Amino acid sequence: MARTAPRTSKSMPTPGLPPTAPSSTVGWSRHAPQPNNRALVFRLCAALLLMLLLELPAAPTLARQDAGGSYNLLLKGAVNEDWFLISRSNLASRNNFGDAFLAYTGIGIGRQLTPAISLRVGYRRAWFNFTDEWQPENRGYLEGYFADRINGWRLTNRARVELRSFDWRDDDTRLRNEISVEAPWSLTALELKLYLEEEFFYSVNDARFEANWLGGGLAWRPAKGIKLKLGYRWNRFRAGADWANRNVLVTGVNLFF
Repeated sequence: MARTAPRTSKSMPTPGLPPTAPSSTVGWSRHAPQPNNRALVFRLCAALLLMLLLELPAAPTLARQDAGGSYNLLLKGAVNEDWFLISRSNLASRNNFGDAFLAYTGIGIGRQLTPAISLRVGYRRAWFNFTDEWQPENRGYLEGYFADRINGWRLTNRARVELRSFDWRDDDTRLRNEISVEAPWSLTALELKLYLEEEFFYSVNDARFEANWLGGGLAWRPAKGIKLKLGYRWNRFRAGADWANRNVLVTGVNLFF
């Protein structure tokens, strides 16, 4: 009797067609979005880069340059299913990291309106060291926050109104808007995520833009409820009647409870 060939789990090629190459994943997450779904986020990334290119001609050879750091701590804790408390603190330096000139801390309360949209109101106490002593600012704020994933890309937008009160300069109302995009790909075994972000500052009382931040870096989530960030920010800001630039090293520790 003729022997029957043993069955195998491998699929046989179709006559007349080349065999199909095995699928593989090299370096990126298996859940990367399809090309036709990336258009919106790619446009946002391109817009952020375009802002940088448009800023460059306005800075004559980037004559006024500086370097500093921005060290951030965010705490967010749930009160119940809809309400939460949020706190942001910061310490910033300039003059090539040698001069700590800004610090703030504060507390706010927020309500989650939908899974992607929340509304927050809060108070921030800030201190500026532009002279020989620290000068305070009292700042109330109202902000709307959007965060969602679009085919793996994490998109956030924060729009804020700040009511700024001083005893050493005129009071002001300031508008801020920050947009950030985080890529879906995981880099290295630590699953680092690339991000880009942009934020502008507008003074209502002076009717002018005060600053524009553009940067990017890496985000890492080593455990549930912990997010760490390390990045670079190009800070273009008003210095009197002129514009100046600062290269900023940015660190962030975000803790969620």
